Amino acid sequence: MLLTDIPLLRSAVRACPVDIVDETYIHVPPEALSALVADSVNHRQWWPHLSLHTTRDRGVKGQRWAVVGRITGTMEIWLEPFRDGVILHHYVRGHATGWRRRSEAGRHTLRWKRVVTRLKDSLEGRAL
Repeated sequence: MLLTDIPLLRSAVRACPVDIVDETYIHVPPEALSALVADSVNHRQWWPHLSLHTTRDRGVKGQRWAVVGRITGTMEIWLEPFRDGVILHHYVRGHATGWRRRSEAGRHTLRWKRVVTRLKDSLEGRAL
């Protein structure tokens, strides 16, 4: 499926560009994290402002999605094994839509940092 096959993506070229890269080390094996990344229930909790369509299921290496909502484009989580844990790479590329589009990338980034910090604390056994 091409991104231009999704009707809302065709009009995104007039919106503000979004290019987000984030990396977080989590001291658990990739297998412990990959099921959480693939779970659509988590997607709705982590990114309530986006509708995700899986474009590539990479198994223990992560997921890739086409996204529509406040940001329209692509999003990926890549799980890279590193020492005794995993580096969770989070990429978002696309265009912000809606009336607050200039600050949408910042809101998405802050929302994601809260989510991934809670996830890290939970998986590493820290008190919340």
